[in-house]
Amino acid sequence: MRSLLFIAIFSIFLLSGCAKSVNNGEEPRVQCDDVASRGYLNVLSVNLLFKEIETREQRLKAVAEFAEKTPVDVILLQEVVGGALVHTENSAEDLQKELHSRKRDYDLYTAFEIGLPGVIGVANAILSRCEIDFRTTKRLPHATELNFRGHDIKLPRNVMMTRINIPHSSKLNIYNTHLCAACTADQLDAQLDVMLPFISELEASFPSGNFTILGGDFNIDRFRTDPFVERPFYDRIVSAGFIDAYAQNRSLDNLCAKPGQADAHCTVGVSTLDAGGSARRIDYIFMNPEKSLRESRVVFNTLVDPSQTSVSDHAGVFVSVTLP
Repeated sequence: MRSLLFIAIFSIFLLSGCAKSVNNGEEPRVQCDDVASRGYLNVLSVNLLFKEIETREQRLKAVAEFAEKTPVDVILLQEVVGGALVHTENSAEDLQKELHSRKRDYDLYTAFEIGLPGVIGVANAILSRCEIDFRTTKRLPHATELNFRGHDIKLPRNVMMTRINIPHSSKLNIYNTHLCAACTADQLDAQLDVMLPFISELEASFPSGNFTILGGDFNIDRFRTDPFVERPFYDRIVSAGFIDAYAQNRSLDNLCAKPGQADAHCTVGVSTLDAGGSARRIDYIFMNPEKSLRESRVVFNTLVDPSQTSVSDHAGVFVSVTLP
């Protein structure tokens, strides 16, 4: 099945899907009055590992259980999957339904990056307990991420944005992305050249000081130098006005600094689905402007904390930030 899955995706990469919101034509039933009353927002970002089909249902249940108990208000998803080859229309919608069964309703926006409609597609998605009243997506430059039978395959990526409405409080802009993996420095730079101005131009249309969150799988590790030094790309995001929320009040040089020794701050190389991989920190939640951080932790990092569950070959990043 995995070979068929890869061949299907890489053979049809030019047929990128379009962005869509999934709620079965119903009006959103989301209510998040409690967010305003408690004065803080809980955000989780996690890559769902699209190719792991057989265990998807159990993994989504584990994410839903965490979201229910924490509770999580906004979930940023990467590698959402849909189509006949993967036996679901939309795995983000599957998670939405699982959360609904737990009496936790979320609005959903899905933005497909690659795929053949009805057969297979891979997407980013945002689930929000607060109603999404505006949404948009920006395509990022294609990047060579795979060599298939001697051919360099360039895959599309995107950055998606939602504006969520917190009743009796404020509106926040939430961005979610999945930057290229195994690409060149120039290609990663080109994606940032599109993503950062896109965010800046959108934010310029909102009142000064508008609270913004940018999260996702950035495939950038501050300590990795092979095949190229990646720290300058992290620094570009920070220089654009963003603060690494998870790292607030922590020393950056002590966060997943040793590739051969995973710690509680690493987001890859810490899962049973990625056992033996190099330990890296590539999943982030950034914010702008700086807000008081109530809590931050890496979750689903089974190899570091055996009491947790593996939901992907990535761990998730969770932050709780004070509202404006």
